[in-house]
Amino acid sequence: MGSLGRGRFPICNCTAGLPRMAITSWNSQQQSMSCSLVVVVGQGSSRSSKRREIPDHHRRNVANHLLQTAVSSVQQLLDFERQGHLCARAFFNPQELRSLEACVSEAAESQKLNAYRHRVAVLCPGVDPFSVKTIQEAQNIIRLKGTDELGFLQTFNLHQRSQAVREWTSHPRLCSTVAALLGVERVRLYQDCLFLKMPGFGETNWHSDLNMVPIDTNSFLTVWIPLRSLEKDDSSLHFASGSHRDFALPYWQSNEGMMNLQGRGYPINTYSKLALGDLTFHHGWTLHWAPGQPLGGTHRAAWTMSYFADGARILCTKHARRKVQEEDAWSFQAWRKDIKEGQLARHPLLPAVFPDQEKILSGRRRFST
Repeated sequence: MGSLGRGRFPICNCTAGLPRMAITSWNSQQQSMSCSLVVVVGQGSSRSSKRREIPDHHRRNVANHLLQTAVSSVQQLLDFERQGHLCARAFFNPQELRSLEACVSEAAESQKLNAYRHRVAVLCPGVDPFSVKTIQEAQNIIRLKGTDELGFLQTFNLHQRSQAVREWTSHPRLCSTVAALLGVERVRLYQDCLFLKMPGFGETNWHSDLNMVPIDTNSFLTVWIPLRSLEKDDSSLHFASGSHRDFALPYWQSNEGMMNLQGRGYPINTYSKLALGDLTFHHGWTLHWAPGQPLGGTHRAAWTMSYFADGARILCTKHARRKVQEEDAWSFQAWRKDIKEGQLARHPLLPAVFPDQEKILSGRRRFST
């Protein structure tokens, strides 16, 4: 979960790369330094700003180093803490998103068959996915033997195949916002994933991301970026607001028992008509769902990045109440075998992305990798 209640608020510096934030006062003549910030998420003058005085107990951090960040407004931090999701309008401009779409699409082009093989592995128990030689063969197997309809295709970890995609996963403005929303100082990348819904593909079932993650943490979130503008009829995410804070829900209920979320009083919210450059954040425990993509239109592609707080450990399964769902095992199996249960989740395939050590202004503190 976030930690606003504990007063954690990342310290920021103003650089040319981060026009959203300005340090409005600075007293460097005393050891107990103080500063105020104006912080805004999104681009353009229409975005509201909030001024917040850094609490006294953070001043020692300022003396050590300043972390580059593009922190959300205080209200947005509270919204994320309470609801478990947040929409950042115009976080990137259209030109940036066209560049992102191009590099993600290029990296995913050679992985189309593997995306179908992954769905065979998930939906068709007992079928060897690597025996599938063509997309048509995969579609036939899913239609005949699938336990559920084909709701989407996943292509994992394009950042491991493309330098251009890798640079997006460590985008300073994005990663610093992730740190702010989680209320932590250091962030690691868990995975990136391209989700593709072709016209006629079915709905995505209610789920929470952390059920599929073998890391023992609450400090986890996913960034969801549509790669084109989305209209009302497109398959956008729907969130059960507050579900990330309901410990009793997953403790007592199975996945099937969590289907009637409105019956539990959750407001079900979505962000319709997402423009190019809009994106959403959701907490790792927030339950979310997406409808099918209508026939007769075009496909919906969304690129996601998931992050967690550095210092988390690999989940110990001996006393775990239930097993980690294996749907995303293709994403984590390459590094999971190298780290024992209970050890820190640190691995070259789980790179540290915030803070950028080259941009620490003072103290020159080096964090472990």
